[in-house]
Amino acid sequence: MHRLTLARIYICICFAAMLLPAAAYSQSKAPQTNAGTALHLLPVKNMRNDLTLLWQAIQHMHPAYGLYYPADSLQLLYRQTLAAMDTPATESAFMSHIYPLLSKLACGHTQLKHSAGYTRVPSPHLPFEVLAQHHRAWVTTHQVNTIATGDEIHSINGIDVKHIIAHGYNLYAGDGYNETFKELFLSEYDGFEDACNDLHLQPPYRLVLTTKDGVHKQVTVSMPAGNATMPATAAQSNAVSNWITDTTIADGRLQFLKHQPVAWFRAGAYQYSDTLLFKEVFQHVHDAHTRTLILDLRHNTGGDIRVAAKLLSYLADAPYHMISRMESRIPNPAINGFEQYFDTDRTAGFNEGFYAGKQAGNWYQVNFKPAFGDVAATLPLSTVDHFDGRLLVLIDGATFSAGAHTAAAIRAQCRNARFIGRETAGNEEGCSGGTIQHFTLPNTGIVVEFPWMRVVSVAQHPVPGRGVMPDDTVEYTAADIVQQNDLDIQRALLLVEKYMP
Repeated sequence: MHRLTLARIYICICFAAMLLPAAAYSQSKAPQTNAGTALHLLPVKNMRNDLTLLWQAIQHMHPAYGLYYPADSLQLLYRQTLAAMDTPATESAFMSHIYPLLSKLACGHTQLKHSAGYTRVPSPHLPFEVLAQHHRAWVTTHQVNTIATGDEIHSINGIDVKHIIAHGYNLYAGDGYNETFKELFLSEYDGFEDACNDLHLQPPYRLVLTTKDGVHKQVTVSMPAGNATMPATAAQSNAVSNWITDTTIADGRLQFLKHQPVAWFRAGAYQYSDTLLFKEVFQHVHDAHTRTLILDLRHNTGGDIRVAAKLLSYLADAPYHMISRMESRIPNPAINGFEQYFDTDRTAGFNEGFYAGKQAGNWYQVNFKPAFGDVAATLPLSTVDHFDGRLLVLIDGATFSAGAHTAAAIRAQCRNARFIGRETAGNEEGCSGGTIQHFTLPNTGIVVEFPWMRVVSVAQHPVPGRGVMPDDTVEYTAADIVQQNDLDIQRALLLVEKYMP
């Protein structure tokens, strides 16, 4: 588990550089400071003015506006959110207040960041962590002996767990109607704890639960004094000993199964250096006469999609497309009427890499400049070390942005691919992304991650608002989490045994 706060979670989940040229990030303008600590109260007028301004920008140009939820429903929720701002509030409370509205945009790239200079006041820590799944919660790691791994929690301080989870779903935006990302956020990045704190649940915590042995009971727990970290989980078990790590590949990301022509490559969030890494990986895969490649896209949260396109060059069946097209809701996103609130360096980056195209229905085409490279064009296969064997792709609720585009492109253009795990966080049909701008609210200094374009995938028959679905769905128990059992790789090895002569 990762002890992160809601204010910092975007660092781990939302990689903003899916398409924007790197130069645009070199001198990003600092947002307006909002002096004070987490206890500083924002005036009602400032909050209302900032929300009104943000909503005007969203209505005008946000690529997800009205895409998954009707515009009239969003407008009603906006009016309700605005009307409910009737008392001064802390910066965190203001952000929590407007997050349900932003969540209804159903865009995982639209997130909030605290103002510059914001000083966070520590909040209570739960003495346990949970696995959130299907709107239920089970204890994983814990620091008190009155609860155990596998206990299902039904309520905390009289609040039903389903309500806590539903509240947590609204504390962070995700793509479409997907829930696997929300579950992962609650389980791995302390989203459940954030939800409890946002609901003002204070220790001691009165839990109603059912033990793993089926006993219904009530217990009261608190964080032990002087102990602010969870105990370490067990070393990863199961088939790890059956793998040989290629020590020439950085971070042990390439392994080979003993006595079998099987390789396992972990393709994490894309780095610019990965283009050279891919060359080395596929050379080693080829030299080992690999017949089955397990491509691990779990927790691949994206990065530069041009790097993702390079990965596809080793996997696609024929010359391929990484994406279908990019489009925006206005003729030129850089000319939008809100220029003073957007980061000027990021705007310059957009102008360096893209230019406005023709109108097509309700959308406007966004074209690539030659210096950037056209990832919507037909791209060639790698002429050396192309992999033609069976491909098993591992995906989960943190396969997002360019990572999800990779999964969608593989599904559409690799006939020997089979997917294992859980629905991706990113929609199979594409996402709002491209240039991820910073929209600074002038009265509070809060920064909004604001995508300018819609990046349409190459998926042939996507279900609107849903991610890439696995062919083999794998679900974990609380004990699996604590013991670090990799059930996805176990399922992959079962398929290897099935298909190997």
